[in-house]
Amino acid sequence: MADTATFDTLATARHLKAAGIAEAQAEAVRAAHGDLATKADIAGLEARFYRALPALGAALVGIMIAVAGVAIGLMQALR
Repeated sequence: MADTATFDTLATARHLKAAGIAEAQAEAVRAAHGDLATKADIAGLEARFYRALPALGAALVGIMIAVAGVAIGLMQALR
């Protein structure tokens, strides 16, 4: 379903070293790319978000009703 691509961090570090980048910097780039999200990761998060959306909407409606109830109660108490 989702496109997955692999990022060859070792090859990238080797290319950077060959281009004259210091080994420590090349290794830092290699390490940083290991934490990148893939399209599949993002698609999974998106699916979870859309599954949770109805519950979130219901909770927000409940909160708005509670806040309205408190506001009405305060207005009546301050009369």
